[in-house]
Amino acid sequence: MKTLVCFGDSITAHEINDDDSLRLTSRVRLSFNKWNVINAGVPAETTRLALTRFQEDVLRHEPDLVTILFGANDASVHRLIDVEEYKNNLVYMIEKLGPSKVILISPSPVDENQQHARTNKRTQQYAKAVKELAETYNTHFIDLWTEMTGRNYNQMLVNDGLHFNKKGYKLLAGLVIQKIEKLKKAKKTKKGFAAMAKIQKG
Repeated sequence: MKTLVCFGDSITAHEINDDDSLRLTSRVRLSFNKWNVINAGVPAETTRLALTRFQEDVLRHEPDLVTILFGANDASVHRLIDVEEYKNNLVYMIEKLGPSKVILISPSPVDENQQHARTNKRTQQYAKAVKELAETYNTHFIDLWTEMTGRNYNQMLVNDGLHFNKKGYKLLAGLVIQKIEKLKKAKKTKKGFAAMAKIQKG
């Protein structure tokens, strides 16, 4: 059985929203019911705190894939983690797992009319850092920042201007599912080419 660990903060945490709609891992699990999908999200967490549980909550599961989604708290005024430290913390995770097992997800925008602990100007810096790391390490990447800013993202958030409602989780989970399907297809194609090459060589 394949194992997917979804590692992150409150946007990853929990299975069900207050309105009984499905959140990230519960939606992904429905699409990959033969996979072991583990929710390793902890509310209010920064990448600095996440490192303290990385071994127990991620590595010990020996996962095939890991989604990593942090930044909302690293970029907040009350828990502010410098962008460079944020990047270094993510680098540690990438190098411990190996780039091929990582799906980096950039942090999402906020509704600044409702959310006063975070600004999009600052959060975008963290989103940019994630994109740069994905390119540097050649990890799998979901540009959630761009996906949401290209839509009416305020309608995807609950009234705190940060957390996702049903529409937000439908988008996020859909992007994760689409990425994994693409990876599965690429792996299957690669195996097919390898088998063909072996036959031709033999």
